[in-house]
Amino acid sequence: MRKYKNVEYTNPFELLFLLSSTVAIFSVIIFVLNRVMSFGLIKGILAFVLAEIYFYILKKKFIVKISDFELKSNQLEWNNKNVNFNDLEYYKIHWIKGAGIKFKFKNGNTLRISSNDNFCNSEQFVNLCQNIDSKLLKYNKGQIERKRSFFESKQGYYFAVIMSILCVIGTIYKSLTDKKINIENFALILVSLGIIWSGVKRKRK
Repeated sequence: MRKYKNVEYTNPFELLFLLSSTVAIFSVIIFVLNRVMSFGLIKGILAFVLAEIYFYILKKKFIVKISDFELKSNQLEWNNKNVNFNDLEYYKIHWIKGAGIKFKFKNGNTLRISSNDNFCNSEQFVNLCQNIDSKLLKYNKGQIERKRSFFESKQGYYFAVIMSILCVIGTIYKSLTDKKINIENFALILVSLGIIWSGVKRKRK
């Protein structure tokens, strides 16, 4: 049995709600302020601050959870919940910006938990997923199916390669035609490629 203390994680659907609702809140604030004031910069700053406060409070109180996990010989337990490995049909893990795991049960139910570097300290959760992966690959002589995530497949690898080539070609073309490199665009490209390859490299080690 292994114990993992103070693991930060989220439910992917709750995280999606947080992001979409924050954008909606920002839009509503801008809409309201447009009717009461005319200073564009002040409106933008005020809307951003209020949306940021909303985002932080919701993330802190409801979205990011902290629990102690126990990985036992036949199940995973945390926060009065458990996943019995005998009940699993298959599982899937992705390693992009942290990790996320999907459990599919024989009764048709699905459970997803994840820990993204942008919202959590994901180190403990990544370590947990690595050990879950090792255990389930051997559990009952490998009878539980391990489904590959997109970036663990050949298609995902080729997609990452093609995107990298296109980004390099686009950057070279832009620098030759504009006679200068836009630092902001270049940084965005590097970040995007880093996110893509974070899921590919871990599986290919």
